[in-house]
Amino acid sequence: MSYTKITLRYAAAFFDLATEKGIVDHAYEDMTLLDNVCTLNHDFVRMLQNPVINADRKKKVISLVFGTSTHPVSLSFMSLMVRKRRERYLPSIAEAFADLYKASKGIKTAYVTSAVLLAEKDKASVLEILKKLTDKKIELVEKTNEALIGGFVVNLDNFQIDQSIATKIKELKKDFEKNLFIKGF
Repeated sequence: MSYTKITLRYAAAFFDLATEKGIVDHAYEDMTLLDNVCTLNHDFVRMLQNPVINADRKKKVISLVFGTSTHPVSLSFMSLMVRKRRERYLPSIAEAFADLYKASKGIKTAYVTSAVLLAEKDKASVLEILKKLTDKKIELVEKTNEALIGGFVVNLDNFQIDQSIATKIKELKKDFEKNLFIKGF
């Protein structure tokens, strides 16, 4: 994902602080929780982005939502973002922080899209192949798309493996559109 300079700077600063304090794993869990809340609750994101709601109310909401389940340093960071009027960047800061954490741990994220959910045996096979290709730990994110008909599509960084039935049908269609008939034979 592409991030703004502000997002990257705050995420990197918080990552450095968490590393210095020795709580980088806790901070990752907290940023993942923040990202999940922002993804699942659009009202929360709208509240963060609303300039009419004053900073004190936003801090109260953040402390009510995250107060008991996050590390105090993470909560202080979120409050600082509100105080500095940067709260609208919190969702993307959380994503950027997760990317920094994964990069520091040597984890790559692979996206697998299939027509139906993959069986555990198939997931293990895909993971094994990707680990051999990258020599990194792989985090597998699974999606379903019935339009694929069958098979799967794997995306890892700028690399794609497309073994879907829909793509194979399109390729066959293109091959049949070519007229291989030559007059005179």
